[in-house]
Amino acid sequence: MVQWWELLKTSLYFFVLIGAVWQDIRFRGIGKTFLLLAGGLGLIVSAGTGRDWWNVFISVIPGILLLGFSRLTGGGIGEGDGWFFVVSGLFWELKENLLLMLSGILFCSMYSLAWSVAILARSGSIRRKTLPFLPYLLPMGLWLVLN
Repeated sequence: MVQWWELLKTSLYFFVLIGAVWQDIRFRGIGKTFLLLAGGLGLIVSAGTGRDWWNVFISVIPGILLLGFSRLTGGGIGEGDGWFFVVSGLFWELKENLLLMLSGILFCSMYSLAWSVAILARSGSIRRKTLPFLPYLLPMGLWLVLN
């Protein structure tokens, strides 16, 4: 029975990740309705896989911290990114959620460094430039789903 829930978890998470990435690229944010639906699915999956609620709470802490940093930076870190990691913690254990976040930071940092150097080399300004964060979660997100 647990195997069936694990397969459902990875399948649903794949669609949640793809939907969130698409929204982040297209709209520079993630819709509240989408996050609520994904969170509801995550709660169902958490219950179905038999995770205890303390474990689920621990797994959403990275998202809660990102929400705090979003407030501290006045939106410098998108609030949707924080809510995405709260939802992600409903699907994954803390270890996987942190791995997802850290890999996204790594890939985004590498790309943004190259992007900034290219803009500055053309004597451009990077002052008001922003990047969507969630697309950089795809490599690790796919690895989690397929592994």
